[in-house]
Amino acid sequence: MFVPSLGAILIAAEDKKGEPLTKNEVLSIRDNAACIMMSHSDAAKLAESRGYDDIDPENCWYDWQMLRRELDRQPELDPGARVDMFSASDPAYEECVAKARESLDEFRAMIPRYDSHSCLIKARLDDGQSSGFVWLFNPTISGDRFIAELFEVPPSVSLLKVGQVFDVAEADVFDWMINDDGTLHGGFSLRYHRAKLPPDKRAEFDAHVGVTKYG
Repeated sequence: MFVPSLGAILIAAEDKKGEPLTKNEVLSIRDNAACIMMSHSDAAKLAESRGYDDIDPENCWYDWQMLRRELDRQPELDPGARVDMFSASDPAYEECVAKARESLDEFRAMIPRYDSHSCLIKARLDDGQSSGFVWLFNPTISGDRFIAELFEVPPSVSLLKVGQVFDVAEADVFDWMINDDGTLHGGFSLRYHRAKLPPDKRAEFDAHVGVTKYG
């Protein structure tokens, strides 16, 4: 746990600088901030006593920009993509991937009925130095493959560029989703992640992904 909170440390640093912190500055402050180790129960009590959730160190830049927006700090900066951490060996996650792949024919049949920007596939991409699971939009069908476009770049694959087009084999698809004006079809990994959240955090998650109903 960061003590004081990482959010408070970044606010103080930006106030002292008198202008927005750069991404490198934010990450450097995170890496050098004071932390203490405590039990899960004590950490939960500390978070409750603060009355707010601290910045997630794995999503430091993103969460910092979200906090700046809440505080109406100008100018607003691009937060980039948020990263969700999970264990690929979790049986529940493996089941999500299996469901997504088993229903790919259903996804193919649905694509023509929806705006291309509402249809996405999740694939594992590699930039030559690291890799990560990312969502690609505007998918088209090419035999048993998908051609889709990258619209956000997570920190784990920072050498990739927004707008790049990828040819994705069926075996490399880990999930698919269609957002039909707030109704989610597919999105098995999103449902998995949502189920792991505390009930009071699920509405915030729904708003973040733009979902009002799970079809």
